[in-house]
Amino acid sequence: MGWQDREYARPAGGSGSFFRPGRSWLIGDSIVTTLVVVNVATYVVAQFFSRTLGPWIYGLGAMQAEAVLAGQVWRLVTAQYLHAGVGHLLINMLVLHFLGRPLERMWSWRKFFTVYTLCGLFGNLFFTLLAFRGVIHREMPAVGASGSIYGLLGIVAVLFPTATVWVYFLFPIKVRTAALIFGGLALWQIIERGSNYGGEACHLAGLVFGVWWALKGDAWWSGRSSSRWTSRFRRARPGRFTQKIADRRADEETIDRILKKVYDGGIHSLSEAEKLALQEATERQRQREAEAGRVDRL
Repeated sequence: MGWQDREYARPAGGSGSFFRPGRSWLIGDSIVTTLVVVNVATYVVAQFFSRTLGPWIYGLGAMQAEAVLAGQVWRLVTAQYLHAGVGHLLINMLVLHFLGRPLERMWSWRKFFTVYTLCGLFGNLFFTLLAFRGVIHREMPAVGASGSIYGLLGIVAVLFPTATVWVYFLFPIKVRTAALIFGGLALWQIIERGSNYGGEACHLAGLVFGVWWALKGDAWWSGRSSSRWTSRFRRARPGRFTQKIADRRADEETIDRILKKVYDGGIHSLSEAEKLALQEATERQRQREAEAGRVDRL
């Protein structure tokens, strides 16, 4: 729990909202909700301004291998927020909601957003590689968050293999089985050059990256964060601890010296500088004692 979640950081007179560094832009403090809103809003704006802004959004943001190879690398990410129709958008956002919520509760929002983006990025990179090798036409456009969504499916299939999902809200199936089926269908579409084999390439690559992340990447992320924190703590702790001891000893010496002068010559014998030094040293000592006796509520 950060400082902003503790009682003393809350505004007086209620439990209203307050500034949370790094999370203030999230809608409802949820990265999943934020992603859904951004995707829906982008689609609505593009459709509402279908003759002006819409073509510009899709023309500049859609995935296209030829453009990426020419240097327009932002398409690898922007294409994840564009969709080809209401059905395409609705299915992706529903799956994002159901698969993303448990992962968001398990992880931080930064981790979820990073992994979500990497899944889609890996899918679009695979799309670009196939286009470079001539398997996919270089000018073929592609849009959608399905690479990221399939990545989440792969992660959930590894972390919660026996969990039940409802395919098309009709068929209950284990999530691990669902991942195998959808991955197999994607591979088959690529081999047979189906009607959406370019999109299926993104799906399959996203799924593979998600499985890899759940097996290897998650542990790497946790170990990296832990080692980074530990190394910083180990570097900082000796210096801070030594400095605190030195400051406390200096304040004790100052207080003892001035109090001895008061004992010998009375309070009137102190100069204004000595009175100020005594006041400041006493206040610091009082703060240390308060800190030593405080118990934070976690």
